[in-house]
Amino acid sequence: MASHNVGALVVTDDGGKLVGIVSERDLARAIAKYGNGVAERTVSDVMTRSVITCSGSQSVADMLSLMTANHIRHLPVLEGDRLIGMVSTRELTQAYEALQAQANMDALTGLSNRRHFLENLDVEWARSRRYGRPLSVAMIDVDRFKRVNDTYGHEAGDKVLSALARHFERQLRNVDRTGRLGGEEFAAIFPETDVPGARVACDRLLRTIRDTAVEVDGTKISFTVSIGLTRANPAPDGSPGAEDPAAILKRADGLLYAAKSQGRDRIQVDAAAA
Repeated sequence: MASHNVGALVVTDDGGKLVGIVSERDLARAIAKYGNGVAERTVSDVMTRSVITCSGSQSVADMLSLMTANHIRHLPVLEGDRLIGMVSTRELTQAYEALQAQANMDALTGLSNRRHFLENLDVEWARSRRYGRPLSVAMIDVDRFKRVNDTYGHEAGDKVLSALARHFERQLRNVDRTGRLGGEEFAAIFPETDVPGARVACDRLLRTIRDTAVEVDGTKISFTVSIGLTRANPAPDGSPGAEDPAAILKRADGLLYAAKSQGRDRIQVDAAAA
């Protein structure tokens, strides 16, 4: 077991039917019981015969729950009464985390999807409200995106959206939260940041996007974005009248469309927060 870096071995009969399992815990008990004579014992002397198993059709979450409840680290997988594999808590945890990440991610851009972004906004808003700290929120939309799709095709449109996501990653801080809300509409959360501070980041983002282009089949496609920027204004004591995250996002969305109506490729800032 040690030489193969495994934590347990399953024991089957000649027909492949599971008859037991030998774990590190079983070996420790055998050493305590038999002492120096443990090496002379057979596998059947030290194995656990009453084994908790699962089927290959069970969900990752169900198997993790089963293993946690029974304090086991390895779980044989059966098809009928035949062994077809074994999973460990490490493998299941990694699989569960990967599934969670996939469920939270927009497949095209790799950013948070709408649901996960709104969850992040709820968390940051609650933190801002609790500690009375600044929080800014921006809505971001690609200008004339339909024209890109109509002129160059949807593959080009997808590359524009992916390029925008990479600009977010390069130009914004690690603590900032971004997400694709749908279509060409994105949003960003700036924790611990007032509107003037967030404006600096948005200005940098605007300039960088304006000065770069996406290449599709030898054609360079330039694009711009419009941004609506506002702040959260929650009451630290939780008193009535504090805006909820949906209201903040709605105000940022209104500012976004004001930016578009004034010519696009610009930031419209909440006058009360400027």
